[in-house]
Amino acid sequence: MTRLAPFPTLTGIEPCQRDDADPDWWSGDNAQDRIAAQLHCMRCPTREACLAWALDHPQEAGDTIWAGTTHSRRKALRREFAVTTRNAKETK
Repeated sequence: MTRLAPFPTLTGIEPCQRDDADPDWWSGDNAQDRIAAQLHCMRCPTREACLAWALDHPQEAGDTIWAGTTHSRRKALRREFAVTTRNAKETK
């Protein structure tokens, strides 16, 4: 059975949860907004939990920025993890 990361526990201090945060930064089509979201995520206290959730739930994470990563970056990370896991199993 595969164990999936739970949705991160949010406290309200995360950049994406603040009142002055523009939701379009994380989900809009504007490249500069998405870069701003990525930069905000770099100092987020729940970044690791957020990334784990987004990697384990690709459909739900969609094209939105999660933990400073884009959909394509998360897809690449999942491929890298799969290769690493496969290689580790082969060397046992």
